[in-house]
Amino acid sequence: MSPAMRRRKQELPPEDAVRIIEEGEWGVLGTAGTDGFPYAVPLSYAWIDGRIVFHSAPAGHKLDALRADARVSFAVVGSNEVRPEEYTNVFTSAIAFGTARIVEDEAEKRALCRAFALRYCAGLEAGVDEEIDKLIGRTAIVVIDVERLTGKRAIELVPGKEA
Repeated sequence: MSPAMRRRKQELPPEDAVRIIEEGEWGVLGTAGTDGFPYAVPLSYAWIDGRIVFHSAPAGHKLDALRADARVSFAVVGSNEVRPEEYTNVFTSAIAFGTARIVEDEAEKRALCRAFALRYCAGLEAGVDEEIDKLIGRTAIVVIDVERLTGKRAIELVPGKEA
């Protein structure tokens, strides 16, 4: 597992880290890769019941990497403001660490796919099941069981800290 955060004053309370993950629209999945190089890929996701869920093509480097080593990290930037005159940026972010698994159970796969779709397609609920029926056979659903979640903020955002 990852080491403790070095700049502890900048660590966000757990509920703020969860909020960043809940509200984010995309994140970066980090894996061990399959060729000795780390592999990181941006993707859309959903936070469902304390887990990170995403979809993928059923074959490719991402799934090969997950099959080789299921340990992953997943980073989401909550906010970022570049302040060139101060030579800094003011940010919030969260990183989840956990184990990924490719969902094999058809009922679970459909339920997670539906929850994922409803997160991004609000107001289009009527067509979601039909779309899932068309694509489910060529879609992989991956769940990251989160074992540790950390959040960090720029020093300028630490309560009581002068910018």
